Amino acid sequence: MDVTVVLADGVVTGVRVDPAATNATSLRFQERFASAVVDSVVGRTLDEVAVDRLAGSSSTGAGFMAALERAVRDARA
Repeated sequence: MDVTVVLADGVVTGVRVDPAATNATSLRFQERFASAVVDSVVGRTLDEVAVDRLAGSSSTGAGFMAALERAVRDARA
């Protein structure tokens, strides 16, 4: 999945998750996650963002957190 995060002064002001799974079951979980994650992270500081199991998807949260950490690291470089 592709993750786009918009930050302002360390606060998440926007997020977009584009599911990319090819397996129908995985795609359903990613789509549900993408719908739910916005309310879980927008308005929070980077230190407050902690996505684990969300919308019935257990592994998608880990992938989101890894993508977020990578994006922040790249932005600071």
